Amino acid sequence: MKSKGNPFHLKGYHGAALFCNREKETSVLIENLNNGINTTLFSIRRMGKTGLIHHVFNKLKRDKAVECIYLDIYATQSLSEFTNQIASAILQAFPKNNSIGKKFINLIKGLSPIISYDALTGAPEISFTYAQPKQYEYSLKELFAFLDRQNKTVVFAIDEFQQITQYPETNIEALLRTIIQQLKNVAFIFSGSQKHLMLEMFNSSKRPFFSSTSPLHLNEIPERKYASFIKKLFKKGGREIDDRSIDFILEWTKVHTYYTQALCNKVYAQNTSEIKLKDVYASCDSILEEQENVFFQYRNLLTKAQWNLVKAIAREDSVSQPTGNKFISKYNLGNPTSVRRSLEALVNKEMVFRESDKKGSYYRVYDCFLSRWLER
Repeated sequence: MKSKGNPFHLKGYHGAALFCNREKETSVLIENLNNGINTTLFSIRRMGKTGLIHHVFNKLKRDKAVECIYLDIYATQSLSEFTNQIASAILQAFPKNNSIGKKFINLIKGLSPIISYDALTGAPEISFTYAQPKQYEYSLKELFAFLDRQNKTVVFAIDEFQQITQYPETNIEALLRTIIQQLKNVAFIFSGSQKHLMLEMFNSSKRPFFSSTSPLHLNEIPERKYASFIKKLFKKGGREIDDRSIDFILEWTKVHTYYTQALCNKVYAQNTSEIKLKDVYASCDSILEEQENVFFQYRNLLTKAQWNLVKAIAREDSVSQPTGNKFISKYNLGNPTSVRRSLEALVNKEMVFRESDKKGSYYRVYDCFLSRWLER
């Protein structure tokens, strides 16, 4: 029987049937949470961290004694905005007609909030407008203490957690660590996509969160498992796709979850009952053509030296020694000092990322589709 709709979603969590693999990571997260161990989940962007969190939540919510709260703080710029987002996330998790929600409303009344509703989603939002930072610190302590007092285990996932390092307040890490270590019934998942910031925050002995969590790095989904998943979803939708086509999809997208999903989505949308390699090629060309104006904007935003370095890394796929004479000479990039400066800028702009494996460290272009476009 054919299933309706494109099963290769690019955003949101759509249930276990459309979630590929991650059995090991799911098991580790659940085991940590069940044992009161906070977890740091990190990877490069678009590898599937948020989907994994919601997949874990989907399993945990079967237990009515567990409440799960998810919050993405990427857009926050300060302690005040962070506190407002925490309060809003709690209110959305415990609606005011819920018994815990009623208790929460009573609590925040004493904190002088402004309650409004999102114009698009209708979700309630809370904001505090205090004159002194200490008032936000007090409110934050009260919010987490409230969760800890409930007759439930609360799992709180804070996504893009590295954002707190960008706040103007200098004590935010110490403040949060002090609050969190006093909680007995709240477990945390700290997720982040800027790996170097997350590692520094949790692995440096000079930082408050040092050795306070169990680290979990999200790698690519194993190719054979991803291939089987892709084939199954195409077949369920009444489409046959050969193994050569699937292998090419995984190779072309470098098994990077978002880009693999995006290409599969495009191929599936062709509504062809028998998909061959030529159909996949056509989808690849279509994606690059659609993205071309975006890629031109990237070029306009970078210096000539930075753009040339991005192109060189893309053509190599990955580069372990970007300041080495061999690489610099091959692409006429100038001198090691200028390359190092350009590389730092590209990493900060998230155009290029640094990753490590058993063979060592290497640099790669962040946007897989941009990388493929530059290779042409």
